Amino acid sequence: MVPIRLVLAVRDEQYIEPFLHYVLCSDFQRRLVVTAFSRQDAFLRYMEESGDLVHVVLAEPYFIGDKSSQDARQIPWICLGEEGVEKHFIGKLPKYQPLHSLLSSVLDLYRGGGQARIPTEGNCPVIGVYSTLGGSGKTTVALNMAKQLAMQGKRMFYLNLETVNAGLLFQGETRAGSQRAGLARLLYDLKGDEQRQQTVMPSVSTYALKHSILQSDTFGPVDNLNEILEMEEQDTIKLMDYIADSGLYDAVIVDTDSSPNSRSRAVMKRSDKLVWLLTDDWSGMQKTELWLAHLERSNSTLFNSIMGKTFFAVNRYSGEMSAALPRKGMTVEATLSHISSWNPGIQQGALLHSPLFQRDVLRLCRDVFNNREFVGQGGRAGDR
Repeated sequence: MVPIRLVLAVRDEQYIEPFLHYVLCSDFQRRLVVTAFSRQDAFLRYMEESGDLVHVVLAEPYFIGDKSSQDARQIPWICLGEEGVEKHFIGKLPKYQPLHSLLSSVLDLYRGGGQARIPTEGNCPVIGVYSTLGGSGKTTVALNMAKQLAMQGKRMFYLNLETVNAGLLFQGETRAGSQRAGLARLLYDLKGDEQRQQTVMPSVSTYALKHSILQSDTFGPVDNLNEILEMEEQDTIKLMDYIADSGLYDAVIVDTDSSPNSRSRAVMKRSDKLVWLLTDDWSGMQKTELWLAHLERSNSTLFNSIMGKTFFAVNRYSGEMSAALPRKGMTVEATLSHISSWNPGIQQGALLHSPLFQRDVLRLCRDVFNNREFVGQGGRAGDR
């Protein structure tokens, strides 16, 4: 992973020490390399001599100086403090806030303001898996994507945000995860982060467990469904940001409800790419069209954003499409074979060991990431 080189410029030396200490002792240590300055002359000299190595600057307006030479390098600057944003800054962040929130916001602004300069290995994509249809195989596809990428040597996190999680994955895993704080505790800590002015959030490993079959990190099922039902859209986005920005993972696979709710909306908004599962039948295509039409009417901005990053895939494909796609210009970009393990009465776990299905999922992963280097050739799934 290539770290992002951040320069911090703030006059208060007592602000710098805890800032650097937090970066070194948190999950951000693998995402950021920080150089800090409290004197304007030293800061400007460093930027003049070494600015080509800098990815982003977080500075008080006092340090801006003569920025014309920096403009030529197109280094994104973020204003630290409550003062007005100068034209040179790509955004403004409050100086005094929890450091986890501050650094997460810095990374968010950097993605938007200096996207072309992001080291490709330092970006942890969030891949949402969605379908308007219950029982379409959404969870099975998400689980297999996490597993296949983990088998390729990637550090994966599988995040299940369904209201009711059957918990089949955790048969025999309960004891292994009994010492973890869990999702409910993490949601509590994230929600109270700003209220308590907490500057240090524990590592993701405090809450998550390593699943032996998926070879990926995940949360155990919650004991009280209210913990999931009470999650608002911003809570869900903050949770996904916390995992993706931890620096511990190469990708996050998110599974959510088919029915519209605050969590599914958050996944649609926050995901870098969205795998939208279709089924080859008239009823399923019709439901997808109704939901897309509603979304387009009610929130055209969100609709356009979603369509721009959505990867439509047909699950349980038998070799030839019999139902028409719900919209003109809509294309199927992947198919997943119909196999006997989909038949009623077959446990979900069987699909985690189906060579044919794993082959299709690996192909899906390669197409979604559009990067053969991220998802290696790796041979046939059946050879594993």
